[in-house]
Amino acid sequence: MHMWANGLVRRIGSKVPPSPQRRPRNVVIVHLDGVPKTLLDQAVVAGKMPFFSSLVRSGTFHLEDAFWGAPTSTPYFQAGLLYGMRHSNLPAYSWYDRELGRKVQMNTPADALEIDQRLRGAGRTSLLDGGGHGYFSLFRAGANNALSMSTLASFKLMARSFSYEMMGLSAARTRGVFSYLRSLGMDTWHAAREVRHWVRSIRDWRHEQGFLMSRVLLQRLGWSFAHTKALVDMVRGVPAVYLVYGNYDEVAHRRGPRSRLALDELHRVDTYLSELYAVARTVERPYDVVILSDHGHVDSLPLERRQGRRLEQWLLEGGDAGPPSEDVVRGLCDGRVRPEPDTPPRAPFKPVVMECGNFAHVYLSGGRQPLEARELLARFPRVLAHVTQSPEIGIVAMRRGHSAVAVVKGGVYGPDELDRAPLSPEFSKRAVADFLRGLPSMSTAGDVVLFGEAVQRGGTVGFAWEFGSHGGLTRTEANSLVAWPANAPVDLSGLGHCVQLHERLAEAYLDPAPSLRLVL
Repeated sequence: MHMWANGLVRRIGSKVPPSPQRRPRNVVIVHLDGVPKTLLDQAVVAGKMPFFSSLVRSGTFHLEDAFWGAPTSTPYFQAGLLYGMRHSNLPAYSWYDRELGRKVQMNTPADALEIDQRLRGAGRTSLLDGGGHGYFSLFRAGANNALSMSTLASFKLMARSFSYEMMGLSAARTRGVFSYLRSLGMDTWHAAREVRHWVRSIRDWRHEQGFLMSRVLLQRLGWSFAHTKALVDMVRGVPAVYLVYGNYDEVAHRRGPRSRLALDELHRVDTYLSELYAVARTVERPYDVVILSDHGHVDSLPLERRQGRRLEQWLLEGGDAGPPSEDVVRGLCDGRVRPEPDTPPRAPFKPVVMECGNFAHVYLSGGRQPLEARELLARFPRVLAHVTQSPEIGIVAMRRGHSAVAVVKGGVYGPDELDRAPLSPEFSKRAVADFLRGLPSMSTAGDVVLFGEAVQRGGTVGFAWEFGSHGGLTRTEANSLVAWPANAPVDLSGLGHCVQLHERLAEAYLDPAPSLRLVL
């Protein structure tokens, strides 16, 4: 591998100019989207990731558990990692945005751009400011290149940056065109056969056409392109590279986190890591390679399969569940006067149910501010009764006054009372408490937030049609990882939030350290 890296660096170096930006030390951040620490540990033991295992076993790298906060979703994590924002107001991958008055989805470039501009306007310096590059991130976050979800919203920007993005690709090519096309054709054939067998087994075609396109265009062409560009960046001396490997996450959603296809992606990324590490050690100004994940994945058992209908229909068109229990009413009022039914006519608003995986945001009013518990009791008692009495739902979270509470099996618990809550052992009390503490300041979250009950080890009820989920509050989803070189000028142990990760990386790799920018 050392000889291969030497030859590649010489070949690329003769074709591309050096980066004009410099920092005291260079860094490559490899983001393994959706990989829980426990699964990585098992992959290492089982030989699925031999190169990564050698780094850890030899003591070359430290590997530790990490907790990044809740919700356990990519937008929330990237806002914390890149911008250092603890309260980013990003409740999920998709939600109903009260300010915009519409649904927002982070795989829609225009929406990603809107949120990136909102985060940028908060005045925080990004880890990618000052010459960094990002690949497959949701947010551009000040990167010099234009290969994030948010930049796809501008055709003019993509057209202007085309020649820059193509720089060095031909020199970095490691196989011939015919060989690559043959391999791509075989991958496409096998992917199409697998999709056909899957559709036959579950008798449902939803998402499969998009999944097939994703496997060919994103997971093969896209990742290969991003990986190659990262190699070119290191030869050029780009001071910070943020590389998001989303293949495992994509497959885990559609086939399950422990499926053969998902585990195969871990083996694939191990090969890529070996190449990144070899080049990082060979270039004139070596790079520290930091490897991390943003959240874990659990098996998801779709509610639609269990109940025969989707969450919105089940929730809003279900039979009369009667009033909420006295214990729930008393806990939600918390010593306040029980509200009278609130029935005055209001502007029409059709409730919005955002199925976000194994959790869901339910928006019952069209107001700019979310409803709190007493308002929900007065206006939507049937909905509260339905969700708090259902065995399919493990946690019902909502605001109570200026704080937030979780309803669990008929009891109401604040973030400091969870030790006595009858939560399934699959749930992380730390994650539940963190979510409740952040909910009052998260105005984009639903009036009610539902989390699917844990119905098996490593598995929960899911509200979206998928077989692997995250964003919820189980121990597996909250169990992330971080690995870094033992000789790096940074200690990433004992991290309790993604903002702390940002702060430590900024201190070691940003010059100057991040400061507030004046936003006019």
